[in-house]
Amino acid sequence: MTALRLFPLLLLGAACTLTGPSTRAPSAEDRIAAECALLAEAALRMGPLAHPGLREGCPGEAARDTRPLAVQTASLRAANQAALPAGVAPGSRGAAVFRRMITRGVPVPLAETLAATPAFAEASR
Repeated sequence: MTALRLFPLLLLGAACTLTGPSTRAPSAEDRIAAECALLAEAALRMGPLAHPGLREGCPGEAARDTRPLAVQTASLRAANQAALPAGVAPGSRGAAVFRRMITRGVPVPLAETLAATPAFAEASR
């Protein structure tokens, strides 16, 4: 009889668990979508300075990074030399996202600004 009395409580507990906030790790698709949204925000803020291939590899994006090799290499060097913004731990996903933005052509000051946005936090999960 005691087990039958506890059954509704077990159901209530299960229902609360099912409807609570999601704590699952983001899937690869979630991460790509979040990083692509961050790159779209960067392109919007860069205006005409954003090259067409900034979002290369994003779903629905056909443009390629056609910047000259010297420019791409300079972006890579800038990404490696840039100090991580406050709150971004070395070796973290946030550090990789931050450096990847710069490598793709986002200027360092803009990448630093974007690192404080909810879009960056989502892309860094």
